[in-house]
Amino acid sequence: MNVFKIIDQADQQFSAVLNNRRVTLRLRYNKVLDRWMLDLSIDDVPVLNGRRIVAGLDLLRGFGFGVGAIVAYSPTGAAPGRSAFPLGTVKLYQVSADEMKAAA
Repeated sequence: MNVFKIIDQADQQFSAVLNNRRVTLRLRYNKVLDRWMLDLSIDDVPVLNGRRIVAGLDLLRGFGFGVGAIVAYSPTGAAPGRSAFPLGTVKLYQVSADEMKAAA
């Protein structure tokens, strides 16, 4: 399991190696929706753009990217609003398929 450290910037990008593939995540805050949006590139190829981050949902489910799941989670049930990630109220995790099965 990986935990992504999200800072207090409305537009940020970081990369990780997940399942032997270079994955780049770009997070942008959408003021109108009061939500963060996810753009995803795998091996420098954009594969997902503007995916709304909703707590408790696998943001990659159904796409078959082969890099596991990316899930925003809050033990208090908080929504991933502007300050939730930087404050740590909501955290963004990458989990493998095996970890997802164990959690279900």
